[in-house]
Amino acid sequence: MRLWPMECLKSVVIGLGMLFAASAQAEVYRWVDESGKVHFSDRAPDQGAVEKIDLPQAEEPAPSRDLSDFERLQRQKKLVKMLEEERLAKEAQQAQLAREAEEHAQYCTRFKNRLGYIDQYTHFYDEKEDGTREYMSEDQADAYRARLKQQYKEECGEA
Repeated sequence: MRLWPMECLKSVVIGLGMLFAASAQAEVYRWVDESGKVHFSDRAPDQGAVEKIDLPQAEEPAPSRDLSDFERLQRQKKLVKMLEEERLAKEAQQAQLAREAEEHAQYCTRFKNRLGYIDQYTHFYDEKEDGTREYMSEDQADAYRARLKQQYKEECGEA
């Protein structure tokens, strides 16, 4: 892993900090224009009465503790390991969802194939515990067909 982008970023942050520190030390001027409006600026106007305002010095933040190369490397390794674990977990979840989608597609294909034959059958029955068959009437068979078609529509989303 290359570290030079971090060094560039560090240089930019330090440069911006110095720029803001320099602007914090700038002088501030106060004046009132001819219409009585009060103005504040870091530049004094060319004419008119100007008052220089002394601002209190800004407190410098406590210096941040620089990390040693070893500590930085340890943190980077920990972050890489965490991101790798997250990636693997996400891939496993996606694979599981793909398996479930494939199983559902196979189920719907088998169900649709069986529905193709259901209108050809004239006799439907329920098998009782003792092994005898109880045949459905035509109205019961029609209701059974309609129930199966509705179930397919709900579970597989097709008509």
